[in-house]
Amino acid sequence: MEPKYQTSFIPKKPITSTGQVRSGGMGLLLLVSIIIFLVSLGLGGYVLLEKNILIQKITADQATIETNKSGLVSDSITVESLLQLNSRINVAKVLLAKHVAISPVFNFLQTATLKSVRFKNFTFSAASKNTDGTTKISVQMSGVAKDWETVASQADEFGKTDYNKIITEPKISNLGLNADGSVSFTFTAYVTTDYLMYGNNINN
Repeated sequence: MEPKYQTSFIPKKPITSTGQVRSGGMGLLLLVSIIIFLVSLGLGGYVLLEKNILIQKITADQATIETNKSGLVSDSITVESLLQLNSRINVAKVLLAKHVAISPVFNFLQTATLKSVRFKNFTFSAASKNTDGTTKISVQMSGVAKDWETVASQADEFGKTDYNKIITEPKISNLGLNADGSVSFTFTAYVTTDYLMYGNNINN
């Protein structure tokens, strides 16, 4: 007769839920992985966005540089043209300032000639050099005065100190008595260079 065994299971240690602990650990690891993935994805998107922004900025800066470069070329041409024009203007000013004008001599004669004196001819020519190297301009005229007293008065008029800046070395010569009682004479003088300069007459 087979012996009968009574089976019973009495745990000697308390049963622990090891399966639940492992399941909880896997869930935490998965959560951390998801967070890291999302952060990486965000960083990647940020880097891509910054890259696109940087490319757009570089493209815009290049376009600005090209525009400014063409503007600089145009400005350089304009500046060069202005410099050339300024140089020409300065040369023209120098030429005008040194240009000898004869019209001031006639203005002087109109003022200094007495009413009873008339001049028949006029010679205007370059003579010798002054001490400063400038050319001496001589004037020679043939005139007729009413009488001897008028000739003397005309000589005094040309010799006035007020005219020293206009003429120098005034001289009346070749006196001759005409049949009608009038007196013919020759007048010579040097006209100062400053008085004849076109620039000085413009300023005056």
